Amino acid sequence: MPSYLKIIIYLSGAITAGALVAPPIFWAGQALDAAGLTEWLAKFPFHRVLSRSLQVSALVFLVPALRWIGLRRPGQLNLQPNPSALTDTLVGILLAVGIVALLSLGYFLSGMFEFRAHPDWAGLGRVLLTATFVSGIEEIVFRGVILGVCLWTLPRAGAIFVTTVLFVTVHFIKPSKTKIAPDEVQWSSGFSEVLRVGDGLPVGVVLAFGVASLFVAGWILGSAAVRTHSLWLPIGLHAGWILGQQSTGLFLRPASARAEDLLPWVGPNLVTGAVPTGLLPLLALLFTGFLVKIYLHYVFRPADSKVG
Repeated sequence: MPSYLKIIIYLSGAITAGALVAPPIFWAGQALDAAGLTEWLAKFPFHRVLSRSLQVSALVFLVPALRWIGLRRPGQLNLQPNPSALTDTLVGILLAVGIVALLSLGYFLSGMFEFRAHPDWAGLGRVLLTATFVSGIEEIVFRGVILGVCLWTLPRAGAIFVTTVLFVTVHFIKPSKTKIAPDEVQWSSGFSEVLRVGDGLPVGVVLAFGVASLFVAGWILGSAAVRTHSLWLPIGLHAGWILGQQSTGLFLRPASARAEDLLPWVGPNLVTGAVPTGLLPLLALLFTGFLVKIYLHYVFRPADSKVG
């Protein structure tokens, strides 16, 4: 069986498993809340539980899927041990967070954004957990497995392009954010939400900016993975973007009631506030890519990670 067909079967199995386990996990959270044992689990809407269940399923099925495809060691995926893992991770986080912080400061000083009356300080823990969890899983799946398999038969640019297109596509076919009452969640609810992945898809210039932002980010991450033969720099960048973007949303809000009023400079955030739209965020991403290129050319030393 071709490797690409095995990957499709793996993804289908992960989606099926995630859709099946999401309802009982949601019910467990509601039961714990009713018993007075915990409250925070009950605050997660079903679509959020489903999203996390799909991500965990993709990670759980990853190892057996890799062995089925024929992978036995990381080197087959263009990955090698990286003694500079901590440095690469910290550089990625600092670059991403730093550029987003400067961008947010510009929003505020220009009057496009204003401080929230009641900043969500408690949300910082959730943002930190999301940044760690999402960046790790998505980089392992996309820049680890998918990019590595694409490099078997495609040149570097082609492999990065295919992986980036898949990265963009997946971000726009996430479960819908339909608000389902707790007592209406059924065993089939996970599959119903998966089938409604196109609901709420943005249109026009907002969609174009969202695709552009994700494509530039995916290309930066893919190039960093190929250049370092490691996932640590991509994980740091990815985590830094999530930290910076979602933390900004906890303390700042658009001065206009309609986020679209700020276009083309800044648009509404997509994918649960994790993907910025607009010309300024796109320029910030491009500048981040430029800084990553400088780091890889002048600071990162291939000999440190045993890369030729």
